[in-house]
Amino acid sequence: RNDAKILLRVSDMPKPTASPTPENKLDYGLIVRDEFVTSRANQLGNFEWSPDSKKLLFSHGGDLYVLKVVEPLSAEQKNAKWNVFETSLRQRSAIVKRLVSALESAAVDPSNTTPLKQQQKDLDVSMQSGGQWDSQRLIVLQIARKLWSTINRLNTSPPDQLKSTAGFPELLAELNEVQKSVNIAGTDYEESVQPAKPKRYTKTQASESGARFLDNERIVFQQTGHLYVLNTVDASLIQLTKEANPQTSISVSGGTPNKAGTLIAYVVSDASKQKALFVPNYLDEFTAAPSVRRGWSEQKLFVVPTDGSRDAPFEIKLPKAEGVSNFRRMLWTTDGRSLIVDRNDKDTKRRQLFYIHDVGSKGEQTILVTEETDDKWQAPLSVIFEPNPKNSGELFFASERDGYSHLYLAKLTPNRAEPNPTGEIRSDGDPGFSSNVTIGQLTKGNWQVEWAKWTADGDQIVYSSTKENTAERQFYSLYPAGGEELLITSSAKGMRSSPQMDDQNAQPTLLFSFSQWNRPDDLYAQKICPKCGNIYVPKQLTNTMPDAFTKRTWNEPKFIDIPSRDGKIIKTKIYLPAGHTAKQKYPMAIFVHGAGYLQNTINGWNNYYREFMFNQLLTQKGYVVLDIDYRGSAGYGRDWRTDVYDFLGGKDYDDHIDSIDYMVKNYAVDQKRIGVYGGSYGGFMAGMLVTRAPDRIAAAAALRSVFDWKNYYASSPQYTAQRLGFPDKNHEAYKRSSPITYADKLERPLLILHGMSDDNVHVQDSVQMIEKLIRLGKTPFFEAMLYPSENHGFVRPDSWTDEYTRILNFFEKHLKP
Repeated sequence: RNDAKILLRVSDMPKPTASPTPENKLDYGLIVRDEFVTSRANQLGNFEWSPDSKKLLFSHGGDLYVLKVVEPLSAEQKNAKWNVFETSLRQRSAIVKRLVSALESAAVDPSNTTPLKQQQKDLDVSMQSGGQWDSQRLIVLQIARKLWSTINRLNTSPPDQLKSTAGFPELLAELNEVQKSVNIAGTDYEESVQPAKPKRYTKTQASESGARFLDNERIVFQQTGHLYVLNTVDASLIQLTKEANPQTSISVSGGTPNKAGTLIAYVVSDASKQKALFVPNYLDEFTAAPSVRRGWSEQKLFVVPTDGSRDAPFEIKLPKAEGVSNFRRMLWTTDGRSLIVDRNDKDTKRRQLFYIHDVGSKGEQTILVTEETDDKWQAPLSVIFEPNPKNSGELFFASERDGYSHLYLAKLTPNRAEPNPTGEIRSDGDPGFSSNVTIGQLTKGNWQVEWAKWTADGDQIVYSSTKENTAERQFYSLYPAGGEELLITSSAKGMRSSPQMDDQNAQPTLLFSFSQWNRPDDLYAQKICPKCGNIYVPKQLTNTMPDAFTKRTWNEPKFIDIPSRDGKIIKTKIYLPAGHTAKQKYPMAIFVHGAGYLQNTINGWNNYYREFMFNQLLTQKGYVVLDIDYRGSAGYGRDWRTDVYDFLGGKDYDDHIDSIDYMVKNYAVDQKRIGVYGGSYGGFMAGMLVTRAPDRIAAAAALRSVFDWKNYYASSPQYTAQRLGFPDKNHEAYKRSSPITYADKLERPLLILHGMSDDNVHVQDSVQMIEKLIRLGKTPFFEAMLYPSENHGFVRPDSWTDEYTRILNFFEKHLKP
């Protein structure tokens, strides 16, 4: 705001409340809570602005804080505030002098009178010389507070002589009343000249999470499974939900308030049929085995007023789901009384979008806006939808029904108001909508929409897409009424991600992250007004790159297209060592990105920045590096996304083999010296390649890998069921998709690395693979390393260093002559 910056430092915050740790005199072993662990526990996070942008809500050590943002004041404004404070001090000074006279008349011990006289004298002197500069005025504030501390002792324990002195209680009461004015005026002035300080609102043993502003004064948050509303003005606290019960595995989630903050919708999940996934911790003195529950839940949807006026919530009863189901997202319409709900069912194959009109009223209606079934699984991008902010009966939604994620406009048909017995049209009540919904397609082409939002006037939709280039993202403005579509001006090619747009202005401001292949994300803001006649270019808000980073010379990746055996194009980036020539043969390292559905062939910075730098190191060591967006990766439409259905390690495996053959033929790669590494799904693919393609792969490093998909079904059933169905119904798909099935074929070196605290891909996958390899007599072909403190995504720098040092040494040993 006004180019001003707010600085929040962890060092300025109180230390988080932590359970006391008993002293252990045998301190020669592992220090569990070392400096790294302590510093991570002391982080700031979960930042949320109030609707008026004058307060910043955040968490620290599990507690909630609010920072009030004060606009810089002019000298005249500060002087005015100071004058009010000075006036209240002079009023207090006159009363203090009368109080001193009363003390002296009553022959009170001088130890009570002298400090009072001296401090009042000091204050009078400081006021005479401290009226010009902020620094001098702060000294006056300091002395004034010191004087009040002395006076306050008379409040708490007045001398015996004064207790019976006539008029003393009244004098003290008068002084206390004036002191209130002194406190208010002093605080008001001090806040205008000093950096704002966060105010702590909770100090509890249990952490508060998911906090956000309902309005400028109220905060909704979750604690011990329940939703609460905290009023920061009167400090009142309202418990909104009562359904959560950890003992019976019932939880509350998804709290979604309407714009006015008067109603909130939430989901109650019954996970009692889930199984416990144990994740042992071997680091403490005694091994513990905490568990998380995983599996399918039964869910219900509720709505409750946020003012605590109802003891019981409204339950929204939708048509009964078929098969396993879940609520993916919900949004309130502009009337604040109607809710749009997105639900998946039929074992993730069907998506239904419901419009619940006038929630909780006698006229509540449930209207099916759209329904579509994918014989493989519903796209994650189809969760995009938003009601028109000016028309409660209109919304857009995303769908892959034509093969790519595109926007569609849905218009509900209003019911006609029925006449009353006198023939007059009723003016009271809302007639609602009929079941007739008109749907029209807004965007179309062999590209996909990845984010979209209405402007506040409801006339245009701003969206992000791959229209220009799958390796980059651009923003567009679409006018649904006329179908006009305009590219929003941008100054550079790259990835624009994590967009947010204000919902207050017809000509809004768009906030987003921008990055390039060698440039990490920074924040940019851009005004959206394509028909204004002015050209609004993005304004850079942050500059987080150190000079040393910007001056570094990186090996630029080449973006190439590789043909697949079934006629499709594999988007690829490769890194070539300096002086690369066709006259010699090179070793090659393949990096396989994780998750299966992510995208890594982009002109942008992403989660794999460590691997980017490791790939740079590999090229310096003389390796060619290959990085492909194999089948299943994001960014390329429905068919590419779902081509892995029923066989993980099928077409995505073929894409790697085709890419290897292409690199051998076109980039002087030595077929006998090719290695592969990757984590999670990338580790799974490394395992598939090394066991099934020993003629193509000379060595593989598999990090936190899925080696058996039935294990991952237990950990993450929705992900696995989408791609392979259910283990008891599709046994062969699980068998052919699991590297452990091919363990007997291992004849090339395999390095297995896994975090022992991994609650995503459990370490049991690697343990089971190791045990099977031992039983098969494959000891010469594998080695392993386990990381006791690490979860799925490593956090400790020394763990990352250890992991990639091992991979580098492993490749140097097996891929170099």
